[in-house]
Amino acid sequence: MSLAWAERIGEISLEEWEGVLSRSLRPSPFLSPSFLLPWAETFAAGLPQRFARWEEGGKAEGFLFLFRRAGREGWELLGGEQVSDSLDALVAAGSEGKFWAEVLRASRELLAEGPLRLQSLVEGSPSLSLLPGLCGELGIVCRVEEVDRSPFLPLPASFDRYIEQLGKKERHELRRKLRRAATASPGLSFRVTGSQEELARDFPSFVALHRRSHPEKQEFMDDRMAGFFRKVAERFLSSGQLRLAFLRGPGGDIASAFQIEYNGTLLLYNSGFDPAGSGLSPGLVLLARCVEEAIGRGLREYDFLRGRERYKYDLGGRDRIVYRATISFP
Repeated sequence: MSLAWAERIGEISLEEWEGVLSRSLRPSPFLSPSFLLPWAETFAAGLPQRFARWEEGGKAEGFLFLFRRAGREGWELLGGEQVSDSLDALVAAGSEGKFWAEVLRASRELLAEGPLRLQSLVEGSPSLSLLPGLCGELGIVCRVEEVDRSPFLPLPASFDRYIEQLGKKERHELRRKLRRAATASPGLSFRVTGSQEELARDFPSFVALHRRSHPEKQEFMDDRMAGFFRKVAERFLSSGQLRLAFLRGPGGDIASAFQIEYNGTLLLYNSGFDPAGSGLSPGLVLLARCVEEAIGRGLREYDFLRGRERYKYDLGGRDRIVYRATISFP
């Protein structure tokens, strides 16, 4: 076993990176090159970065991607918290304990510069169960705190069965809103972007709908953020994993959903709608159609990702807890 550190993400073999990701317990798009490379280019350019590569038997079995914010002591997971819904170390399944033991033993110099913050660790992560005990053995402090919830929806075999398993109130409301949208606007159509040419046409519509949704979303989706989303969309589209969906009315698009299909799960990364059409509940209607499509594609889960917005629970979301672990010297 050996651990080596690099200071440039370009020093990491993409083949090794993808290989470890595919062998990890819970492969996540937020730990993939398609997400973290655009993130580092957009938000961490010029900032200190550290990347640990751990190998066993001459083969890469784990990575830890870190960066340090300007004016802030210590290190945190590459990806930050603003746009990365789940993060972690990237380790082949079954090797997490050996990986973290090696990293912690080799991190005295790193921790001398300030705490190590592991943000956006989602319930079920091996890191959450391993780190407190390993840190205790080494005389290192590990503080774990709940920071958010991440609702998800196990998908049944059919959309009818999905509707039936909702609570009585949620089932009635969803059926009512679907009927009202179909009656009030019979020309509503659903589409998913399927090519780079369609992305060039559709991406500006997604950005416009996102910005119109709410003043906070307009502030969030500035030009730099839109550029980041475009890079991520292009990469996931190239791998066949982007599901950029739209609900279109007679006057144009009225709702959009930026989704990533990954490892049998459809993840709702971001969304937007036109408030002028709010009487049709376009956002909820679109997401119901996205759930229906995911069921039709044989996916096992719809992941609403971080945030406790009411619509996620109206559509049947169940909570996963999101934590932050902070590791430091006593």
